[in-house]
Amino acid sequence: MIKYKILIIVCCIFFSCEDFLDEVPRSQKTTVGTSLVDAQQSVNGIYAFLRAPYNKSGYAKMVFSILEVSTGAMKPAIGTQDTDMEDAYKLIYSSSNSSASSFWSTYYSGIEAANIAIASIPAITDTELTPAISKALLGEAHFLRAYYYFELVQLFGDIPLNIVPSTSLEDGTLPKSSVQEVYETVILPDLLFAESAGLPDTSTSGRVTNGAVKSLLAKVYLTMAGNPLNQTDKYALARDKATEVITADWYNLFESDGSLTWFDKLNNPAFDNTGENIFMVQYEGGSIASSISTYFTPLGGEEITNQSLHFGGMEPEVDFIDTYEAADIRGQNQGFFFNEFDGVTFNNSVYKYFYQEFRNSNGLSSKNVPLIRYADILLIYAEAQNEASSADALAYDAVNSIRRRAGLAEVSDLSKEEFREEVWKQRFWEFPAEAGLIWFDQRRIGKFFNGSTFTDLVGSTLPNGSTFTVDNLYFPIPQNEVVLNPNLGD
Repeated sequence: MIKYKILIIVCCIFFSCEDFLDEVPRSQKTTVGTSLVDAQQSVNGIYAFLRAPYNKSGYAKMVFSILEVSTGAMKPAIGTQDTDMEDAYKLIYSSSNSSASSFWSTYYSGIEAANIAIASIPAITDTELTPAISKALLGEAHFLRAYYYFELVQLFGDIPLNIVPSTSLEDGTLPKSSVQEVYETVILPDLLFAESAGLPDTSTSGRVTNGAVKSLLAKVYLTMAGNPLNQTDKYALARDKATEVITADWYNLFESDGSLTWFDKLNNPAFDNTGENIFMVQYEGGSIASSISTYFTPLGGEEITNQSLHFGGMEPEVDFIDTYEAADIRGQNQGFFFNEFDGVTFNNSVYKYFYQEFRNSNGLSSKNVPLIRYADILLIYAEAQNEASSADALAYDAVNSIRRRAGLAEVSDLSKEEFREEVWKQRFWEFPAEAGLIWFDQRRIGKFFNGSTFTDLVGSTLPNGSTFTVDNLYFPIPQNEVVLNPNLGD
């Protein structure tokens, strides 16, 4: 049964106004109170539900792994003891997969938290809650609700739709709404509202910004242009929204300098919420520590860290690393992956979230997890412009900025089809082990990258021999939800 049916709900864990990361249980009520502080706390609490897919649980389990190992890019590390990830790696998409169920329950809880804030804040009469503050808080809530629905509709397809707070158990037996209805009823309206809410263009706080809103709109439009909706008119909208982000000059790609490589800026918490990091899952090394660095610290890496907790988590497929061009530093040691550090060798592991200071931090990390990076927006513009018209100078510059940073020569004078595949390749090479972006791309474009060409996704084979079927386009709705709500059955 959908989590938002529960009247006493975890989404009403309110956060301190002074620091929206501080988890302090404040209430179990389903309204937000009467003051400015209550309004702020209600919105702060919605952010908490971003974390669950990226928190390690059990021995070495991380929810978002089920997306990464279904792409041909990643595989389970030996000994991780995560049966959900092992099944997804074999392309067994079961309705009893607890990681898929975690996506469902967590994001619907976030939706319920947003529904409560959106319904309650306009009724607060505290004079300190000015119209501008109220609209900005509502903008954050609408953005987060849109994000949760966007993730759910990409993961599960047709899903229940609710945009008001739950008032009875019957609210947990809603029927499924179509993918198109979810986009048109909540995702797009929520983001358009957030875009008009007067949010700051950028911020190092980790809160929702106007830049994040426009970036997510670009991603949503590009997704709607692909499977299953195939609304090709949305390519122009994706292009235009990405253009706004690019020409505003709010963000920039990390580049290597005399002290750090751009990879070390990606994995260093000191650079979180800056540069190309547009929107991230927020952590703080004390009470709300990140486990992403622990999860990816390589198995067999005892000699490079004094931490007792290191798991390897997921590892890159050798076949995937071999798809990178020889000059591409993303596929080389201490690019996105590594198999040697300080003279110690180990299995290929993910370097994206490994930073050296973590080795002496008692297992505590403040590493945020990227959900939207500027590299994504550049490639969205390039793909959308090519599909809406043809690749222009800005589209080539977007692709070539990614290539140059990776150590590759620039491309030019490509046909429409060649440019399309060049963008797709850069997306596959840029986003392994990152918020399921490759999995979402595969479903959106209906293609699988086998290292040299793109083949139809259904019928393609992973390096482990598993073959994609139509059942791998979405995860099934969790069985425990279907049992309690028959409307969720086929």
